[in-house]
Amino acid sequence: MNNVSLKKALILSLPILSFNMHADVLEKKEVLAQQCQDLSVTVASLISSQARTTCAERLGMASVLIEKAGYLILDYAYSSAQNELTHAVSSLRYAELNSCNRYIQISHSKFEAQKIKNSL
Repeated sequence: MNNVSLKKALILSLPILSFNMHADVLEKKEVLAQQCQDLSVTVASLISSQARTTCAERLGMASVLIEKAGYLILDYAYSSAQNELTHAVSSLRYAELNSCNRYIQISHSKFEAQKIKNSL
């Protein structure tokens, strides 16, 4: 008798557990997308301090790629978002290794982009 009651309780609680898991995924998705948008703005703010054109171009490219990744996350296109973040990290690494101005901010932005990518 207890076994039947336990099975009924488990079956009745499955929709609630499923709903809670869906809500957690939705919240995580929105948080990651917002982090992408914030990071994109941060990277874009580094462009004006660059003396070399290639540095500004790479940072601009990274900013656009990170912003695009945020939109892809909202569309549940996680593998595409990871791909965009991989390219953004490469652009930030280029800026980091080629002694572009504001090295610490570039390095931190690269770390944050990698962290978002690994969260997907």
